Amino acid sequence: MSSIPLVNIREARLAKIASLRSLGLNPFRATSARTHYIAPLLSDYEKHENTRVTVAGRLMSWRKQGSVSFGHIQDQTGTIQLLLKRQSVAATDPARGTLGYDSVNLLDVGDIVEGTGTVGKSQRGEISVMIEDFRVLTKSLRPMPDQWSGMKDRELILRKRYLDTILEPDSKNRFAAVAGIIQAVRVFLIDRGFLEFPTPNIQPQYGGGTAKPFLTHVNALGCDMYLSIAHELYLKRLIVAGYDKVYTIGRCFRNEGIDRSHHPEFSLVETMTAYENYEYNMNLIEDMFRFVATSVFGRTKFQVQGKEVDFAAAWRRVSMCDAVLQETGHDFRTCASLDEAHAWMKEFGIREPAPSIGEALVAVFAHKVEPTLIQPTLVFGHPIEISPLAKPMPEDPRYVERFEIFISGMECGDNWSEQNDPVQLLETWRKAYRPEDRDSGEFHPLDYDFVEAMEYGMPPTTGIGPGIERMAMIFTEHENIDDVIFSPLMRPTITPVNRAIYAVPEASAEETHAARPDVVLSVEDFQSLMSEGNLKPAAEGVHIKPSVKIWAPAAEGDPWKATGSVEITGLLNGEKVIVSGYRKTSSEKMELGPETKKLIAAARQSIRSRYPDCAIAVPAADTPEKAAENAAPATS
Repeated sequence: MSSIPLVNIREARLAKIASLRSLGLNPFRATSARTHYIAPLLSDYEKHENTRVTVAGRLMSWRKQGSVSFGHIQDQTGTIQLLLKRQSVAATDPARGTLGYDSVNLLDVGDIVEGTGTVGKSQRGEISVMIEDFRVLTKSLRPMPDQWSGMKDRELILRKRYLDTILEPDSKNRFAAVAGIIQAVRVFLIDRGFLEFPTPNIQPQYGGGTAKPFLTHVNALGCDMYLSIAHELYLKRLIVAGYDKVYTIGRCFRNEGIDRSHHPEFSLVETMTAYENYEYNMNLIEDMFRFVATSVFGRTKFQVQGKEVDFAAAWRRVSMCDAVLQETGHDFRTCASLDEAHAWMKEFGIREPAPSIGEALVAVFAHKVEPTLIQPTLVFGHPIEISPLAKPMPEDPRYVERFEIFISGMECGDNWSEQNDPVQLLETWRKAYRPEDRDSGEFHPLDYDFVEAMEYGMPPTTGIGPGIERMAMIFTEHENIDDVIFSPLMRPTITPVNRAIYAVPEASAEETHAARPDVVLSVEDFQSLMSEGNLKPAAEGVHIKPSVKIWAPAAEGDPWKATGSVEITGLLNGEKVIVSGYRKTSSEKMELGPETKKLIAAARQSIRSRYPDCAIAVPAADTPEKAAENAAPATS
């Protein structure tokens, strides 16, 4: 017998499973003969009284009193009592799968069961199903947490949400409401002529915003790709393709912080509408929120972060400059220099300098104005420096046709009139682009495939992008994003109980989930390990990804320099080998393309000197031709 009680309880239930099988019953049936959900039986009892029904659900309570037993089962809609009498319940019958009254001691709270009988009331007046046929559909191996005290540990609730929703009706209803929000958004958009398109989550180039992406590797194509940070650029391709109103409810992945209002994985409702501008979307988003409020929740007033918000009233619309002017007395439209903008920032305790006047405006807005925007507010006219995908305003091209939604001091969506001039868009991207920081999330990456699509012509277009989780926080009146995500991201762990049950060794890879570090080797060590056979390619071959940087002379007479490394996958199981230390100098000007070609050739030679038949793949994006595009030599 184990010293861990749960292990012993599980062993006892395994013995009950064996007993059920010895009776000829399957404790894990494939289907149920359910005819009714529970809620209608309770809400419309007169209609169902004396009706023969079959209900199914989880056994939430069980007590046996001699020849009579009582239990409550719970399905998606509610809880109802089952009343079993010895003389009324059919005998155990393997052919019909029924469990007789003499064997009900094999039941436990938490089992999934099915009962057939007539609807009536017990002697105490409780609506019940008078059971005639009783079946075990799924035998549970673990006991339920205490139903009276519920689950109190916050981490346990997040890790085992399925138990929380079983025990807490409010939690279960909250996630049903989140599903209702998604359904309502679809109904709203479809009714207005939008077509839903699936867009890729694995993308060769992330885009549609500025955020640090997740990087992944596609083995079949032999190249690195990204998880989507947004789906905007693919929706625009659909506009180019000739569809006027499109949308997706897509998953987005941003490798950034986790806090009360941010999560690395979330959903965005993204739309694109042709032949309209951002003012059309102001009306669309306001109507959408109001529709969700009334159709899913039947009201327009909600408590959001301790303040009442009313979605029935018309939303305030204000430019970012006017909002800052009203709150601080400073009009950034008249700001004469960056020094003056920094002086204004310091008045409000903002010490970190801004790269431009426009970004200074954004910093002051976030610090002074954003917390004051309680009622639904549409803030428009953002600086062009932070809005490369939006169209400049005709009356003042320093600002763009863009608006954000603010509710109770929280940003809830970003929307704009899309930039459809491909030349200007590419120029804006290039001004911000820094090759050495391409995946930092601080600027929009260069996407030439998208620019090409734009060059075929995209009509005037506008889009919205509210977050589902932010909407759910508002409408379910919760302040923590984890409360509206059924399975929030958490560090993996194995409990001592599970380690004992599943015989998991201490500090195993399954328990720690520690990231395996890349193996970094010098060129000499790599060549030595290859020649000795310590590094062996996988059966399908290896992939090499070169990285070269050209350094211009720092002073007259200094040489040109090329430094680089090669990332190799397929030599060690699941690990990357990074070979660093490539270094060349020349008195002649060095070009990225030829030097990258030399590095690839050197890596190939090192591998094939020991394994001449090894297949070696170089991702197309890393060929010298691609690597040289738009690359300029760095200065020392």
